[in-house]
Amino acid sequence: MTKKKTLRVALLLGGDSSERAISLLTGVALRDALRAPRFDVEVFDVASHPQKESVDGATFLGWNALAADLKSRGFDVVLNALHGGWGEDGTVQTLLEVAGLPFVGTPALGSRVAMDKALCKLLMRENGLVVPRGEIVSDANAPLLYSGNCVVKPNDGGSSVGVSILRNATEAQWRDVLQNALSDEDRVLDSRVLVEELIDGVEVSAPVLGAGASSQALPVIEIVPKLGEGWYDFEAKYATGGSQHLIPPRLPVEVQERVREYSKRAHLVLGCRGVSRSDFIVKADGTPVFLETNTLPGMTSTSLVPDAARAMGLSFPQLVERLVMSALEN
Repeated sequence: MTKKKTLRVALLLGGDSSERAISLLTGVALRDALRAPRFDVEVFDVASHPQKESVDGATFLGWNALAADLKSRGFDVVLNALHGGWGEDGTVQTLLEVAGLPFVGTPALGSRVAMDKALCKLLMRENGLVVPRGEIVSDANAPLLYSGNCVVKPNDGGSSVGVSILRNATEAQWRDVLQNALSDEDRVLDSRVLVEELIDGVEVSAPVLGAGASSQALPVIEIVPKLGEGWYDFEAKYATGGSQHLIPPRLPVEVQERVREYSKRAHLVLGCRGVSRSDFIVKADGTPVFLETNTLPGMTSTSLVPDAARAMGLSFPQLVERLVMSALEN
């Protein structure tokens, strides 16, 4: 019997974005899932400067040396867990593509488009998905929108960082939220904010696994926040017991299938590979309203994608191994 080759995996985590802490959690989970002797994993904390908080055993690697260093070390594949910022907006993906390094996840163009929420929604609307009304705002003196019933979010952010939900907001509340959002010092890529009408309904998420015509929509997950501000905010996403994930969701089967169909369509339109996760609000009439596609979804102990995979009989180590092997096939 031929002995299988041990695959050398470069795992990227950390980064400089506001999602650094989540990236570290995702990175640890991915590292622990890739078991020896099948995989030899080396962990790199990629940032502008060495960070005080990191993962034990991680090697610091600056952005400017990223591709050349990984190329010189002869890795078989790169596993990117750099949530937010340059790790998710197509920058790292471009560096890896130029260097000719196989990597897990969506190529540079799809990553960049998905990261730009307004652009992504425009593309999805052109491909038949229902999206909320929204406007890009870059002026702190902009007038109150949608009668004060709106969502204010970074146009290029993730993990619900910097998101505010307003209901019947006064001019003073609107002005305060808008000014804080536009003056956020962590927003180094795009200082604009996206303001959308507030849609009420059931919040669901549907991951898609694979690439191209063989992509597979996983079970739909209903998200029921238990902690935080009553919606799927940072605490509800990442605190233990922060939210309940219902599989199957409390929705008619035909609505679930529509959500899965729309998620797969978003995955294909963006040219996603590996795994993506699209989020929706399902209105009372059963209409799924597209919120966003995450091309680098979280893989922590409280994350949605591992839950959906388990519901179809795929353990977390099996899921991660499948992602790594698919990158080599692509």
